[in-house]
Amino acid sequence: MNIDGGCYCGQIRYTFEGDIAAQMQCHCRECQYITGGNPNVFVMVPEATFSYVKGEPSGFSRPDLDNPVTRFFCPNCGTPLTYERSEEHTSELQSLAYLVC
Repeated sequence: MNIDGGCYCGQIRYTFEGDIAAQMQCHCRECQYITGGNPNVFVMVPEATFSYVKGEPSGFSRPDLDNPVTRFFCPNCGTPLTYERSEEHTSELQSLAYLVC
């Protein structure tokens, strides 16, 4: 499977090839903050098969949390793109499902 995606304004584009490792929803407090109260829906893809093909995303991590995720987004339009967890599963990049469906 080959899936291409990107942000709303087109400044950032990405691609990945292969199988989706998992489809999930996260209900943690940090995900509820970022979504405005709803669960965060995402897919997990192997980092080795994911690449940005256009543009460079900006990243943000909350400094007040013990194990924050780093969220990556378009610096122009603000579209959320991916995030990386710092504690475990560091070999997997988690990409938001509504951008790669």
